[in-house]
Amino acid sequence: MRQINKIFIFVIVAITIYSCNEIMLNIEDPVIPESDRVVLIEELTGASCPNCPKGSAAIEFILSEFPGKVAVVGIHGDFLAQPIKDKSKYDFRNQKAKDLENWLKPWYGKPAATTNRILTEDDQEPYAISSPDLWYAEVAKELQKPHQMNILLAVDYDENKRTIDLDVSVIPLVDLAGNYNISVYLTESDIIDAQSNGSEYVEDYEHKHVLMDMMTNATGDSFGTNLKANDVIKKKFPTYTLPLREGLFNPEKMEVVVMVSKSDVGVRDVVQAAYKKVK
Repeated sequence: MRQINKIFIFVIVAITIYSCNEIMLNIEDPVIPESDRVVLIEELTGASCPNCPKGSAAIEFILSEFPGKVAVVGIHGDFLAQPIKDKSKYDFRNQKAKDLENWLKPWYGKPAATTNRILTEDDQEPYAISSPDLWYAEVAKELQKPHQMNILLAVDYDENKRTIDLDVSVIPLVDLAGNYNISVYLTESDIIDAQSNGSEYVEDYEHKHVLMDMMTNATGDSFGTNLKANDVIKKKFPTYTLPLREGLFNPEKMEVVVMVSKSDVGVRDVVQAAYKKVK
């Protein structure tokens, strides 16, 4: 009996050592092909959201890992987006942000983010994934897909009039069947204001990629049907005047973000995004 017990113990120890060796295997970084593909992240966030700084940190990590490959829009809509009483200087909410957030519902909570509006396998989170730990992998997966479209931006800012003139040229690289929309976001970064963070408040938090307004409808404007490879599709947008709001709409801290997405029933995939500083 003692001999059997010794053999049993030896087998258990051997299995344990082998298992430990298996855990130590390295996971290789994703291989991202050389292309001009740019992925869009739409982050659902809010000043009164105690977990949202974790989402913002995940976004900044993604931007550092994929420089020039990712465009970000931070959407302060309805849920947990209200200013913090007696602490916030600004209210980042606007009607198009609210409409866009509600259009991307439902989700388990905030922070949440869509990556190229790809439909997930979760009925409760069809577009916006509420776990920031998963966002990096989603972006990497999108960047490995074929590059199918170029978007060229010409942004002209008139400092005296505070106006933006935007011309967009879209060049499909392959034939693209179906219907397509175009969306134009105006975002602002480096805004210092209060932010809920766990059980505390950070009064000098740096808000980035805040959606200030859109030069299209919240869900985009119709752009075209059955796009043909190598056709150059040009679109000039009406002149936009930056509002006069103290501390906000600073052109030196703003970006124009443009994306083209599918617009068929149940399909909202973003084909390509582009971004450029206002000034």
